[in-house]
Amino acid sequence: MIKCVRCGNGNSDEVVFCQFCGTRLVAEPLPEPLREIAVGSSGPVPRAGASYDRGFRLVVVHRDGSDGMAYSLTGHQIDIGRTDGDLLFDDPHLAPRHARIVVSPNGWVLSPLELRNGVYLRLRAAVELNDGDYFLIGKQVLRYEICSDAERNIHAAVEHGVALFGTPTRPAWARLRQVTPNGVTRDMHHLSRNEVVLGREQGDIVFSEDEFMSRRHAQLSLRSGRGRLEDLGSSNGSFVRLRGPQNLSSGDLIRLGDELLRFELG
Repeated sequence: MIKCVRCGNGNSDEVVFCQFCGTRLVAEPLPEPLREIAVGSSGPVPRAGASYDRGFRLVVVHRDGSDGMAYSLTGHQIDIGRTDGDLLFDDPHLAPRHARIVVSPNGWVLSPLELRNGVYLRLRAAVELNDGDYFLIGKQVLRYEICSDAERNIHAAVEHGVALFGTPTRPAWARLRQVTPNGVTRDMHHLSRNEVVLGREQGDIVFSEDEFMSRRHAQLSLRSGRGRLEDLGSSNGSFVRLRGPQNLSSGDLIRLGDELLRFELG
């Protein structure tokens, strides 16, 4: 049995984190300070600051918004997954080793290690979207796709010299593909207006059966030829899937599969 130094409860030898308070049971010595390394001719990179020395915490956030288990983590690298790594969750949506948080000269950096379900970060401000980006609002996983020039300039079809008669359409600058768990597209939403609101009760695209979505949840807009996603003060927030490594700030909310974690320094 391993006795937790924080709460005093006993845990079995194979447990890494205390089952009662979440404190790491096997103390890991901090590695030697990061060496100064040269990047091109710009000189040495500053060593990691106090945020590295204090470590960090990951707090589980329940669906009702309340806090669950809090994990105090130290060391220069923490891997999160389903079966492999330092912090494990029994979640079928997670890969064996799903994500990594590592120290850098500028603080802590979150990197996705899994390409199927990815890692999502809650928006703090509006962000520009790239073709193929995924974002999450409520329970809806949506893929943003930019329409090609050929799609934007579609003319009426002609059969035997007669133009087909139909509902007038405006050219779409992008579309949203609704991604389902079975890997197929359920609905496709074309964006033709410069501002498109998504919500549960009000908006241009409505998901009336999604109880985790706010009435007016998020807005997609076209700005200088680029698509932009903005949260409209929703209760549960809007999340964008990471394209690569991302610096973390205290209070950031991370979504991995069905797990929602809050990153806290110190």
